[in-house]
Amino acid sequence: MKGKVQFTRDAFRPNVSLKERPPYVEEKYVMCEIGVLLEQFSQLRLKSGWTIISRDGRVFAQSQKGQQCPFMEAVIGDESPFSYVQAAILYHYLLEYSQSDHQTVDPDTILDDPWIQKLDLFGYWTFGKVERSLNPMFFYDSLLHPVVIFFTHHTEGVEHVVKHIQRFDHLGYGMRYHQRTWATSNRENPFMRDHRSG
Repeated sequence: MKGKVQFTRDAFRPNVSLKERPPYVEEKYVMCEIGVLLEQFSQLRLKSGWTIISRDGRVFAQSQKGQQCPFMEAVIGDESPFSYVQAAILYHYLLEYSQSDHQTVDPDTILDDPWIQKLDLFGYWTFGKVERSLNPMFFYDSLLHPVVIFFTHHTEGVEHVVKHIQRFDHLGYGMRYHQRTWATSNRENPFMRDHRSG
């Protein structure tokens, strides 16, 4: 693990205001250009000549010549750790315009250590003492891929914490996404027992 940088949950919020968000369109054969969503993130932009489209429940990137690719491959930025954090949440914002089975991430559910302390103070944290930091983190893995890891707290149904891992390509912001349940409240202090290693 190289170049480790920790962030707060606020880093996952858009830092530029949009005048208007694109509409959600569910009708068949209707195309909606949603690349404007990138304008909310100061470190990211679209490749020249590309746009991001929502159509028929799919989100994809399309060039002026009609070529298509996965939507994150049309994103460019300054390749700073912060830009990868912005790209991580942008991925979820764009998927809101699809009919994917993927559950999008609400930035309000993202955890960091000060937020856990507040939840605990007001009795909304049932997991006991956390033995490790749950701050969002950026680093380069052993193959030098940029990686962003963060945790979200969910209270619907059985209270649980989900770990999110977004591993980016060597060049650009194409990425793979993985999530898994990290802890549930019906276990006895899971952070002290099963989940120390990462």
